[in-house]
Amino acid sequence: MYVVDRLRKARYLPTVTIAFVMVFLSTYTIQLLLVGSLSQNAGYQAVTMVTNALGAGSIVFSWLFHSSHTHLLGNLTIFVLTGWWVESQIGRDQFILGVAVFFGMGASVAALILFQTPGAGISGITTGLVTMVALGNLEGVIKPDHHLIRSAIVFTLSAFYLLRSVSVIGTLPAGTAVKIHILGAVFGAVWYTAEKSQHDFSWVVS
Repeated sequence: MYVVDRLRKARYLPTVTIAFVMVFLSTYTIQLLLVGSLSQNAGYQAVTMVTNALGAGSIVFSWLFHSSHTHLLGNLTIFVLTGWWVESQIGRDQFILGVAVFFGMGASVAALILFQTPGAGISGITTGLVTMVALGNLEGVIKPDHHLIRSAIVFTLSAFYLLRSVSVIGTLPAGTAVKIHILGAVFGAVWYTAEKSQHDFSWVVS
């Protein structure tokens, strides 16, 4: 009942977050169909096939891709948790623009310019969203209120994930695009700062 009560009190359900998840799942299904395989690396084969064919033009939608089943599931889990939170704070329209244009295509363009390779997948997006969550809850820790314990826990978990995703803590699987993770974190900090400067509201979910 606690979860149901929380949902009833929410500004609205995370419909855009759910819609993005459906798009990611549909895109991955198309990747598997394109290769004609359900193998673990079929997604990566599809990414390679499309990016080789389109080159830099793939940045328009390469952020929708995933390389493997585990990569998809891991990213979707983080995306749902963080997307729900960010969408509830900034609203649907800004969330769509932020995820698709700023994080999605924007980070891919930045990767192309800085590293001569377009970004692929939503790892940069999830890292960026986690950054926003971390910064929002850090604010709750620095300026304590009655949500201090929850803010401290969420910030700690988010910070650990960020350090892990940029390879500061532990080693990541071979082939992980750490640079796009770093770009995602930077873009997340920029987006968070922009939102805070324009809107007077708390980023800590009450």
